[in-house]
Amino acid sequence: MTRELRRLNPGIFSALPEEFLPNNKNPCWFEKVHGTDVGSRWRERLSDNGTGDFRLTLRCLPYFYIIGMPKCGTSDLYYRITQHPDVVRARRKEPEWWTKGHHQHFGEYLDYFGEAAWTIQFRKELTSSGQKISHDVITGEASTSTIFYNDNWREELWDTPNNEPPILIADLIRAVQPNAKFILTLRNPTERNPTDRNPTDSITWNAFIITLIDITLNRSNMLSLFRLYSDYLFWKFLYVKRSNEDFHARVILSLRIFRQCLRINSVRSCAYGVSETEDPTAGTVRLRRGLYEVFLRDWLSVFPRDQILVQRLEDHSKDPNTTMTRVLNFLDLGPVRKRAGKDAIFGFHTKNSQKKHYDSSGQMLPETRFILNEFYRPYNERLAELLNNTDFLWQEDSSV
Repeated sequence: MTRELRRLNPGIFSALPEEFLPNNKNPCWFEKVHGTDVGSRWRERLSDNGTGDFRLTLRCLPYFYIIGMPKCGTSDLYYRITQHPDVVRARRKEPEWWTKGHHQHFGEYLDYFGEAAWTIQFRKELTSSGQKISHDVITGEASTSTIFYNDNWREELWDTPNNEPPILIADLIRAVQPNAKFILTLRNPTERNPTDRNPTDSITWNAFIITLIDITLNRSNMLSLFRLYSDYLFWKFLYVKRSNEDFHARVILSLRIFRQCLRINSVRSCAYGVSETEDPTAGTVRLRRGLYEVFLRDWLSVFPRDQILVQRLEDHSKDPNTTMTRVLNFLDLGPVRKRAGKDAIFGFHTKNSQKKHYDSSGQMLPETRFILNEFYRPYNERLAELLNNTDFLWQEDSSV
């Protein structure tokens, strides 16, 4: 497996060191560079090797990855984690380099953590004997497609007897960072809360661009629509009059296509294998993204259970203090002493949520909800068994 990964990704493995710096908590190493190879902004940050032939720059990979799921409060979670004094933000929360970036141009990915590497290298802490460099600073990223997106392997390795991906993104990350930590936040796959949109009777969607935003509701926000329905309402490339009846028809079509796939393929094959060209509803009814058990089982076959923290958005919404305490412990982060930091990390607040607006589409039809709940029921049951936690059955009436 590792040999094949090295063959497919020479640019990654040729840039990696034999081992990361032993004194740093975050995976980092020094890379040789010539002063002319970098812009003037970065030259002053290069360390002299003493010979004058080249200089060294610190390169870092993420210590942690928030790997999913989309629209499950990952923006809020990333914001809270990076408020800890020993965590530095990446230049971009969701580089999606491992997935949609086709893991090409490894240096560009490392550049996302250039500022973080500078902080990791020179962050000082005050001790009883004076100031010293802190080696406990970490960085991370939150590309929410990491857990389920595996389309890149089709290009070379999709021709397998069972039509299932032989190698996963998880395998590649494992070969690069065997000790990485991962956080996965899930929510009821049927449930969804809408992002903000401007109400209008007749919408010109090619002129109305909507950013899909992760939402974490506090306890006072009781309005809930359905996850797939919201994806349908706010997908910016759908040039039709939207309604709950139209959504219902698309759900029926998407289910029919998925069940046709299951007649000749495994669930795993259909979860990864049906492209949007094969399923015209894939962009508006993201049915397969709710098959959490399929994707998580794959990741747990690659990484030990203690390297993947799985939690529910519903629990975080009700009790962020408990969920964030669990997250900080998982990342081996120390206590937060400043009041402002405590409020930002543990308090009840919403990051990247916006006011909701109704439009003429109406709420999801009851029959649509029943169909989707029945579709996801067996997958939720297997997920609950996998995690040994019946909360992942989502049997309670969720307000998130």
